[in-house]
Amino acid sequence: MNHPVDSNPSDWNWLKDTYWYVPPGSLPALQMDDDTLSWVIDQTVWHITGYRDGYFWGVSATLIRRQGEQDTPKGRGPGPVCFSMFGSITPEAQIHLTFIVQRKMSSSPPTIGIGRAIQHQAVDHQGLPHQDGWSLEMQMSSGDRTQTAHWASMTRVRPGDPAWETLPGVDLSVPEMLGNCKPPDTTERSQSPIQPGGPQQG
Repeated sequence: MNHPVDSNPSDWNWLKDTYWYVPPGSLPALQMDDDTLSWVIDQTVWHITGYRDGYFWGVSATLIRRQGEQDTPKGRGPGPVCFSMFGSITPEAQIHLTFIVQRKMSSSPPTIGIGRAIQHQAVDHQGLPHQDGWSLEMQMSSGDRTQTAHWASMTRVRPGDPAWETLPGVDLSVPEMLGNCKPPDTTERSQSPIQPGGPQQG
């Protein structure tokens, strides 16, 4: 059962330093390559490292596999792709996120995700646990030549949870997924104050 949200921007401070993953029921994604559709498994992990005034940011790691493909032994096969993520959450719990690939010299376009934060009972209608009663229900489409569409009910995960050590769909832990991902720099650069009336003429 979902509950209405009655909040203001400061209520979302609890998002800072939280981790989120894709539970089993949200793993399937649809991929198109050369006009051919196929089903894939998309495990994505977020670490939200900061929050301020209705905005939050952090890192994301994604690993996509063909449906039915066997787990690749650790250290073999393609690893997770790291993204810097940043976006906003409104008082009404609407979310807008941008994901930028962290690979150097990458020409991949940013991925845009939209969604909402949903407050649940301890277990939802799919039998999925939601720690602290919240999930982040997201939709996004990504890729250049190969496009992937995915929606997921992102679920919070903590050290000590079963999913922390073995994520659904991949033979990796949360730290292993995020190991090569660098949080964005949040150093505030000093700026000269704007004078009333615009720039001063010499």
